[in-house]
Amino acid sequence: MAGHRKDYHIHTDFSIDSEANMGAACQAAIDRGIDEIAFTDHLDFGPEDPSGQFRKPEYLAAITACRTRYGDQLTIRAGIEVGEPHIFAEEASEIVGTDDFDVVLGSAHYAAGMKAAWLEDFFEQPLRQAYESYFRQVVDLAAEGDFDVLTHIDLVKRDARKFGKVYDGPEPYADMIRTALRSLVERGKGLELNTSPLRRGQPEPCPSLEVLRWYRDLGGEILVVGSDAHAPDAIGAHLDLAVEMAKSAGFGRLAIFEQRRVDWVRI
Repeated sequence: MAGHRKDYHIHTDFSIDSEANMGAACQAAIDRGIDEIAFTDHLDFGPEDPSGQFRKPEYLAAITACRTRYGDQLTIRAGIEVGEPHIFAEEASEIVGTDDFDVVLGSAHYAAGMKAAWLEDFFEQPLRQAYESYFRQVVDLAAEGDFDVLTHIDLVKRDARKFGKVYDGPEPYADMIRTALRSLVERGKGLELNTSPLRRGQPEPCPSLEVLRWYRDLGGEILVVGSDAHAPDAIGAHLDLAVEMAKSAGFGRLAIFEQRRVDWVRI
């Protein structure tokens, strides 16, 4: 894969929704010409999430083992994806530490009122109401959560389309989305360009080029790209397209992280 060869959103069997072996994921990344990855397994506390699924000591030990085996071919970052970190701040703080993780993704999988926004039932309500409740959650997350990068800011559209529902955004929700983006800029937090909808045959990543331009126009600089892979064969998917989108939105560099400190690579 030409150009930027870094995938900052990968799940393994340390996530409840993946069976991917970490070593197999590293080998897949190397085979695809990727030179840096971040494992970002789920840390969730919501009502639809099983408790205690993230095993931090075992996870960090697996990271260390992979660095020992693959470190001469691949930079491996220890990351984590925290669901609703603004709501579960105390629970998350017991696990997330600046010395243990290189990058922390903050995500909204629940809408306002902690309604699970990835389940089909969520989309049985009027769709405008569903999308507004999701973006209200994103606004609060962006303003209050402890994270480094806000991931898949408009994830609700991916799941809506999965169930055959129409997504009428981003314009009807522009005020909320821009409010969230403004919070990221003011707080020095980053945004992720997530390619997983493309892998599902959907027309655009999370977010769309329009939203990516809003972030840039508001002064946003910290941008990472990620496949949101839950299996080795999905690692690196469509990252080349994501980089071209970033350039189209006015980005000349992308962010990388080490121990939660940002650095940059030109694109």
